[in-house]
Order: sequence, then C-alpha cells, then structure tokens
Amino acid sequence: MPKIVIPKGAQEAFRAFCDRGRVLFFSAPCGFGKTAVADALLEGKPVLRLSAERGDFALPAAEDAWELLLIDDLQAIQEEETLLALCALIRSLPERRFVLLSRGTPPGCLMAFQYTGLMTVLGPRDLLLDRENIRQLFLSEEVPVTDGEIAGIARESIGYPLGVVITAQCMKGGEPFGPDIVAQAFRQVYFYFETAIYQRFDLPLRRFLLELAPFETFDLEMARMVSGDPHAGELLDWLQRYTTMLLCDGIRRFHFWPQFRDFLLWEMEREYTDEKRRALFNRGGLYYELKEDYSHALECYTLGGDHSKVSELLIRNAELHPGMGHYSEMEKYYRSLPESEILASPSLMQGMSMLCALSADYEGSERWYRALEEFAARCPRQDAAGKQARSRLAWLDISLPQRPADSLAETIPAVFRLMTAKEVALPPFSVTSTLPSILNGGKDFSPWTRRDDLLYRTIRIPVEAVLGRDGVGLGDAALVESKFAQGEGIVPRMLTLLARQGDIQRSGTPDIEFAVVGLLARGQLAAGRPDDARDMIRSLRARFGEMGQSRFFPNMDALLCRIDLAMGDLDAVEQWYRDSAPRDPFHINIMKRYQYFTQAMAELALGRTEAALFTLAPLESYCESCARYIDGLTLAIIRAVALYRRRDESWRHELDRALETAREFRYIRPVSAFGTAILPLLEKRETPDRSPWYRRLMADVRAQAAFYPAFLEPRMAPAESLTAAEMQVLRLLCAGKSNADIGRIMNIKLTTVKTHVSHVLEKLEVSRRSEVRAAAKKAVAHPGRSVISAGFAEKTARFTQKTKEEHHETTSMEPDPGPCHGPEPVPRPGLGGGRDGDDGKGNRPLYVLYI
Repeated sequence: MPKIVIPKGAQEAFRAFCDRGRVLFFSAPCGFGKTAVADALLEGKPVLRLSAERGDFALPAAEDAWELLLIDDLQAIQEEETLLALCALIRSLPERRFVLLSRGTPPGCLMAFQYTGLMTVLGPRDLLLDRENIRQLFLSEEVPVTDGEIAGIARESIGYPLGVVITAQCMKGGEPFGPDIVAQAFRQVYFYFETAIYQRFDLPLRRFLLELAPFETFDLEMARMVSGDPHAGELLDWLQRYTTMLLCDGIRRFHFWPQFRDFLLWEMEREYTDEKRRALFNRGGLYYELKEDYSHALECYTLGGDHSKVSELLIRNAELHPGMGHYSEMEKYYRSLPESEILASPSLMQGMSMLCALSADYEGSERWYRALEEFAARCPRQDAAGKQARSRLAWLDISLPQRPADSLAETIPAVFRLMTAKEVALPPFSVTSTLPSILNGGKDFSPWTRRDDLLYRTIRIPVEAVLGRDGVGLGDAALVESKFAQGEGIVPRMLTLLARQGDIQRSGTPDIEFAVVGLLARGQLAAGRPDDARDMIRSLRARFGEMGQSRFFPNMDALLCRIDLAMGDLDAVEQWYRDSAPRDPFHINIMKRYQYFTQAMAELALGRTEAALFTLAPLESYCESCARYIDGLTLAIIRAVALYRRRDESWRHELDRALETAREFRYIRPVSAFGTAILPLLEKRETPDRSPWYRRLMADVRAQAAFYPAFLEPRMAPAESLTAAEMQVLRLLCAGKSNADIGRIMNIKLTTVKTHVSHVLEKLEVSRRSEVRAAAKKAVAHPGRSVISAGFAEKTARFTQKTKEEHHETTSMEPDPGPCHGPEPVPRPGLGGGRDGDDGKGNRPLYVLYI
C-alpha cells in the first residue's frame, strides 16, 4: 500500500506485543499487506530485516548488534533444523523481540510461545480494512469517494487490503464505483495471484487446486475421488502448513479462502475445457451420491449435464423422503428434466404434480395427475410399475392441497381397504407440512370439526393405518386442537395427549411432535403465559437441531415471532422480518404460508400496512382453490385490520367474511388470537350479534386484549417527526386541554396553537382532536412500547378481572367495550375531551405521553 492505513486489529495486537510479548507473528494470505503494516508499526525502530526467500538467508548470531529481528516470507523455511534454531534464538535472547511474517500458519515449534502468551498472532481478520480504514486510504490517495461508494467497496472487497488499494487506483481517473470498477479490480487481483502465488506451485499442486475449486467444502475422501490423486492427503497437509488459503472446518473438512477460490475458478475457466469441467462435476456428484447427500449430488450432476443421473436421484430421493419429497428444494432439478423422462416414472410424475400444486399451478398439477392415471391404466394389474402408479395416485388423492378435506372421509377408508388387500403400498405422508398444527396443516380439516367426536370414534383407526408413523397420536392431537379452536378448555385433554408424547417420539414423526408442542404453546399463549410458550418452542428447536430436523426451523421461528408480536417485542419482530421473512410475493410457495401470514402480521406491527396487503394478495386464490378455511379467515382478519388503519371502509366486508367462516365452524380462537387488534373493529360493527357464540367470542377477544395490549400495535417514534413544541402540544391535547389552555401554558398566541394542533393531527394521521388520545397510545417515548399513566395498571387489573368473569360466562352476556375502548369523549367547543382531561363521564385518559 503506497500510504499505509493500519487496521484497528493490527494496532491492538501490536500494543499487546509491545506491552508483554516477545514474538509478533503475521499469518495471512498474499495481498493482506503484512510487510507494509509491519513496516508502518515498526517505523523509527532499529530493525534487522531478513527475507527467508533469499538464497543467502541465515539467522543472525546472538552476539550481533540488533534489538528487533523481522523475518519476512517465513513460510519459505521448510527445514526443521532452521525453525528449531529460530526457537532456540528466541529462548536465549529474552530481552530481544521478533516479528515474523508468513503466508502460512505458525510452525508447531513456535506454538509453545503462543500458549505461554509470549507470541501474538495476527490473522487475516486483524488485517481486514473496515469502512473508516477505507475512507482514510481513499483520502490519502486523494480519490473522492461517497459514503455509498465506501459501503459498496467494503461489501465487494470484504475489506481485503489489496482489493481496496487496486479499487482506489482504478478510480483515480474519476470513474465512479460500479460494476465496471469491480470487474477491473478483480481482474487485476487475479493477475497478481497468478504471478505471486499460483505460478510458484508445481504442476501437480496446481491441478489439485483447480479440481477442488468447484466445491465449496470437501474432505480428504472427496479430494481423492475428485482429483484422482492418491497423494491428496499429503497435498492438503502441505497447503495447511505452508499457506493460509486452505481453511479447516472442524475435523478434516476444508474450504478455500473465498477470494482465492474465486481466483481458482477464474483460472479453471481459462485452462479447462467444458468437457473436463463436466467430468469434475460428475465425479463430485458421485461422491455426494455415495454419501446420500442427494441435494449436492443433483447440483453436481446438473452442472455436469448428466440428466439420467438427475432423474435417477430424484426418484431415489422421493423414496427416501416420501413424506415431504423435499419438493421445493428439488424443484429446479425436476424442471430441468426432459418431459419424456418424467413420463416414464410414476415417482417423477407424482413429484411434478405436487410441485405444481405447491406453486399454485393447479392446472399443471392435474395435468401430471392425469398422466399418472394414464400410465397406471396402461400397466397390467400385476405389473409392479402399475402398482406403484396406483399407490402414487392414492398418495396424491390424499396429499394434493386442492383436494378438499371433507372428501377424505370417504377416500381414506377406501385406500385402507386397498392396503389391506395389498393392492397398493402407500408411501408415508407429511400430515402437517411442517406447520405447528394438524387442523390447519397439510389439509384444512375444518369440515371435520362439526362432527369431530364421531369421526374420532369411526375413522381414527383407518387414518392411523394409512398414514403409518405420521398417524401415531394424530387422532388425539386433532381432536384436542378442534376443541381448542372452538374455545373449549383443553387442559384435561392436553394432559392425556402429553402422556402419549413418548410414544410419538419413539414411533411417530417429528411432524406430529411439533404439532402437539405447537398446540400446547398456543394454549399457553391464550392463557397469558407467553414466556412458557416461548421456552417450549425454543427447547423443541434445540432438540430438533440435534436430530438434524432443520426443515422445521422456518415455521418454528415464525411461531416465535408471533409470540414476540403478542408481547410487543418489536425489536425481535423486526429482526425476524429482516432475516427470515420470505418477502417474495412473485414466487409463492404455499409450503411457506405460515411464514407469509406471520410476515403480514409483522408488517402491521411495523407500521407497513400497504406491505401487509401486498403480502396477502397472492394467498387469496390459494385459500379459495384449496378450501383453506382457517387461512382464509386469518387473511380476512389481517386485511380488515390493515384496511381499518388506512381508513378504508371495506374493512367491514373483510371482517364479516372472517366472522361468517368462524361462525360456520364455531371457531373462537382463530379470531380471538388477534385480541386488541380486532377488538375496535368488532365494537364498530353496525349489526349487533347477541348469539351465545358471539358473546363467547367477544369475551375471549377481550381476554386476549387484556393479556396482550401491544399486539400488532405499530411502532411510532414521534420525536423523529414532531418538533419539540409540537410534542408539548401533543401532551397537552392528550390531557384534554383547550386551545386557550395550551396557549396560556406555553405562552404562545392562539393562532400559533392552532397551527401546532393542525401539524400534530396531520403527522399522527388523525382528522379530529378526539382521535389524538388513541394515536398517542402509539406515539411512544421508547419505540414499540406505550408509556401509560399510573392509573392504567389499576384499570387494566379491573378490566382483566372483568374479562375473565365474562370468559367463563356463557349466558346473558352483552358485549362490553371495556375502558380501553370506551366511547368517544363528548366534545365541547375548544376542547378535546371533558374537563381536566376526562371524557365527560369521569374517566381520566388512560394513555399519557411523557416527554
């Protein structure tokens, strides 16, 4: 580097070396500026500089006059005697210091100095440049650069010093940072690698490096299989000892330093023919195939152009994971196959039918289903291929999302009879689609809830027989969930179900276990115990992680996000939204529907109502086509809340749709779970409903509103949008002060007060003074939390007690708006409420903003 910028990590390591160390070891690949940084740190000090790459290199004598010895290119010392002599020199001269620079790792004989604290090791991370370092370097080179360009340079270069320096040189002509500069900088870095590193290796090592470059990670066995080199172990050991470009992941699993791997891929494109590259990928595919890692094997065979292997592995993978089929992960491989190969395999036709259904292409799904029917019709009755085709058809009849659940009451007994007669052998299913629900999992079984006790007694046995391991505990869990959705107490039933948990873990599937634990967590959440619900899901997530069941993690994390939403923890919600939400409305995958709904709820809580409506839009046709009653109800409720907040009167239609579905199946919990978010909408319904079901619903909604008053409440930070004077006016408006009172208190003119009031109403997006207090509930001193008056706790306690009493009362119950959603204050001329801030009925305002 022409003008040196010393990274913070290097400065800290150097201070530690000066304070208590005797050896400072720089260990980093080529281009990290080891020599330049060492020279800058040692500037002004008497240093004896040597290079191990020079032919006349020799260690200095102890009696020579030197205080600090710097040895560059230490990796060139491969004689054990020389390294031992260096260690002896360090031990015999405790008053002198040593700076060692190497492209490799510290030799074993030097490690003792590190263990005793006498040697400080500077690794690649310590030498990377952060954004401030990049800014300093560009300033020193007199190259103008913006903050946005610095961010882009840091992202593309990951702080690699050589890359940053070359980028600065490329921009000296005044060209702004962009793709052309990135390509130019990378090309120059690669040319440097070629001359400074690659050409110094002998030919067998070069070939070895190029043939491993296509693979992100590899072990010794894979290195031997791909390269065909019986000495692969020795080459890996040499690379580890004398370079830092080969990194170790745990025990004997390796990957290249990313920038060097990119260089090797660039070099391979120049040196290898297409045929030779395809052969490499196919050898890698064989390695993964033998390990039964079909995902990586399919990727390699696809890149190698071996379509017959892709077809073979898809069939084998479907046999290995028939319940889920890993269809979403395998989609690109299915779609890469010629149609003729798919039509020759019942397994592939089944997979294509399900894949199309998962992407909401129901016409395509039925086309492949008919193709499978035609295949089965062409096969003789005793033909094994025909039996397999009939089995796959039966599987699709039960599994396809567009097949209504109410038809399964006839389908499953019929399939059970065929299985008993050994005419079909049904593969396992995924009853839940990895969702924390059976009632609304792979199918929506809402029609069964009308006669859940009867169905439990009559078809539980054939269902469990047809579904195999997925049937263990399914009937009991489905019955409990049905009662929970209808608002019944489930504690006795849940205890019985939990007694079967050991049986489910031993003989069942993780799908049913997650559904049971998810139901229990939702029950705890409904009872006001969110911490217990969160701990239970986190514990199950950790256990599934140990079992390798990571396919459940996305929906588990979405469930944890819903718990955070209930508790008003918007920081956690925003982190999930940023890191894990699907956020891809143009490529819907119905396997992610639980995450889509969670995303829309998070967007409501984060104040992004329009984004929530966009997230929900692609799910409308799915809910209608696949008879998803609970999903449709959920969609209508979220949409109603979003429209209500946008002051769009069509919220009434959406709410009525949701209530119509809920009433049809006597559902309580799918609606009441929205608590405080839906309560104001229910209270503003024009048509009163005094039915026992509706009274039970309102009681449960109020109970949830009392437990979780911040649920889906959008975060607002008025300090960012309101001036200090407007904040004072807002506080006084919340206290019910008139314009004259505000002017007197703030010592400002009445016209100025009116201007401030107008600005406050506009910025809080309300049109009347009477709405300010409701908006002030969201305008919080700490984002995501409401700051409330001291009397709120007492009122909430009374409110909670009342709702609990209502919750257990099933007759002569009238909807009560409760003090949190009481009538609008009676307006008086010049006032926003009653005298001294009451609402005209003696109630003090519940929410007070503190500044």
